[in-house]
Amino acid sequence: MIKKVFSLSVIALLVLSCGNKGKKDVTQNTGTSEPVRVEFASLISDPSDYVGKNISVEGKVVHVCTHSGKKLFITGDNPDVRLYIQAGEEMPKFPMELLGSEIEVEGTLTRPVAAVATGEGAMHEGEGMKAGEEVAEAVGADTCETEKALASQPVLSDLMMIYSKHTVLK
Repeated sequence: MIKKVFSLSVIALLVLSCGNKGKKDVTQNTGTSEPVRVEFASLISDPSDYVGKNISVEGKVVHVCTHSGKKLFITGDNPDVRLYIQAGEEMPKFPMELLGSEIEVEGTLTRPVAAVATGEGAMHEGEGMKAGEEVAEAVGADTCETEKALASQPVLSDLMMIYSKHTVLK
């Protein structure tokens, strides 16, 4: 009798421990703290509040770099505003299948080295294009159509996310 109860308890624990979240986690999390979930609209309205913080944001993938595979761009409700996502050296390449997918991306929002080195802190009116061009220089010489669009947008053009994890939503 005790063996049967013990066996059923072990089986029940195994079944309960094998849960499925329903979302497919496709990379390893290398972040140190839990990310703060940020709506894309909030990121656009006051991006400086999130610089240097580990955040999580949802968006649609509109570009995956075919050259290095280490960068992608996501958008929120406004397809003209893109967030540049950069994978570090230790991170795997982004799969091309992400193009057109809704994903949740975790990472640290930062200013590219080129913008920091030239003293580009907060942008002033009319500087969006200049800061965006510096981002294009920071992301490499293989500037593409999406990176040029990033350079001309009024917000998020001087920021990028250092990627730590993504989850495919749709």
